[in-house]
Amino acid sequence: MLSSQSRTEDLFAGRNRAMRLREVVAVLEGHPPPTLPEGTEAISEAGLTAILGAPPGPLSGRRALLEHAARRQAVLERLMAFGTVLPALTGVCLTPAEAATALAANSPRLRQELRRLAGRVQFQVLVHWETGLVPTRTDPEETAEELRLRFARRIAEALARVAEEHVNLPLRDDMLANQALLLPESRTDELDRSLEQIDALWTEGLRIRQIGPSPPVSFASLTFSRVSSSAIRRARRRFGLEGPVDPIRLRALRRHLLLSAAEAERAAILDAAEVLDLLTRCASSGGDLHLIRIWSEGHAVPTSLEVAA
Repeated sequence: MLSSQSRTEDLFAGRNRAMRLREVVAVLEGHPPPTLPEGTEAISEAGLTAILGAPPGPLSGRRALLEHAARRQAVLERLMAFGTVLPALTGVCLTPAEAATALAANSPRLRQELRRLAGRVQFQVLVHWETGLVPTRTDPEETAEELRLRFARRIAEALARVAEEHVNLPLRDDMLANQALLLPESRTDELDRSLEQIDALWTEGLRIRQIGPSPPVSFASLTFSRVSSSAIRRARRRFGLEGPVDPIRLRALRRHLLLSAAEAERAAILDAAEVLDLLTRCASSGGDLHLIRIWSEGHAVPTSLEVAA
């Protein structure tokens, strides 16, 4: 049982950490940009830079959420001038020291994702149609719903020709398309031509809105899960490891376990290997360990490694 002094010390430590928390906005490769957006700071480690901003605080209400999202988006777009930007999810907060440790611990995964996204940007394309004009466009052999499906299919085909990846975003009744597109910056002219083709389907009846370019927030956004001591103990037990973790032995054990494991156990083995791999790069940090996860639209972020209360 904790003594009253220990509880007081823990409470003080928690408050002290809360005062130092900063929101992680993005990660870039290399040194900090020569100029930073107002209200941000840069933390560099292992050849990577984390851009930190003021914690958002309680975001109650739609207006507060939209205003915070707009401020973050403006910062992300300014950072694009300095290279590939790997954005973080809203509300991911670490202390500067934790951010530096997390960069070092997760540097291979972060560099892999930055290489994948290099030279690529996100656009959002929304296509509305004037429902009041639909009867003038239909003939006795085509219903309004058939017309909507035909236009939606043609629009999807036109956008698919230029995008490397796409995500379907929520539609309203007056919308035919709402997509986030990931494409190389060199193909933005092709996107413009595709939008011209879409407009030609029904110039007087379609309204097209294009947002971007921006960092790939819908395709790769970071979050950081604090690795609990119990998660570390479970990982050690699964691999039968005590003391310092040797990376070469860890890889050999992972390969052996995966070869003999049932399909249902493979995810747990990979999770445990990630935790121990983290230890090989942060064993002497003395602070909390954080494992990065990559979120994309429509895919949940794994939470199995987050610390329990």
